Amino acid sequence: MDKKRMIYSLSDLIDEVDKLDHSRVLWYRGHSDINWELIPSVQRAPYKDREQFLANDFYMKASVTLHEKPDYRNYSAWLSIMRHYGLPTRLLDWSASPLVAAYFAVESWKEEPDVDGCIWVLSPSALNSEEGFNEYLYSIDSHTALQMIRPAFKAEYEPGNPNVKDSILACYPIENDLRIYVQQSAFTLHNTNRKLIDVPGNDILRKIIIPKEAKERIFRELKLMGFSLSHIYPDASHIATELSE
Repeated sequence: MDKKRMIYSLSDLIDEVDKLDHSRVLWYRGHSDINWELIPSVQRAPYKDREQFLANDFYMKASVTLHEKPDYRNYSAWLSIMRHYGLPTRLLDWSASPLVAAYFAVESWKEEPDVDGCIWVLSPSALNSEEGFNEYLYSIDSHTALQMIRPAFKAEYEPGNPNVKDSILACYPIENDLRIYVQQSAFTLHNTNRKLIDVPGNDILRKIIIPKEAKERIFRELKLMGFSLSHIYPDASHIATELSE
């Protein structure tokens, strides 16, 4: 996975995306810091090895406050709720839009003026094939995904059990949420401590670098095209924040 390019404008980004193989679906993820690891939040400090504690505590405490809650055995739905409310999970967010990914890579250019950003490009079907699944993209409530979500809640389903795959799966959300629709969201589901960048295969991942000096320009170009805080996060609190700024 050594294929990478450098861009200085949205025009450069479009040129790079245009060069990609679009015979398969492609997903994108923006990092404002090029040094960030491509791992889900629950595998980062200080949450590592605490996933089951977080998941089960959330289930017990959030059950009291939710007006409508899934059945306790509906692990896929509970994982989606956890992610929706910001709890660290084994899901890594992606977008079908390179412009959405670019926004996440440059939105904090004022706070991070001295660090390069990047956009990761993923071929989800190639990932699924390499990981031993079918090439098609699964839904998060599919039986295949469920086998990889249960370990977040129950120790007996952890990798090591012959019926549990130590794998990464590309899947689509099913929840009815405007933010997911606007961000054109997708996920990789990580039931392993193996890193995505270590999955073999030349066609799975590539990296587009955004030099620190290009972040402001790309941010302003995105703003001209209608990509703003309230567009990416279409709710009242973010609209208020944007108007205040």
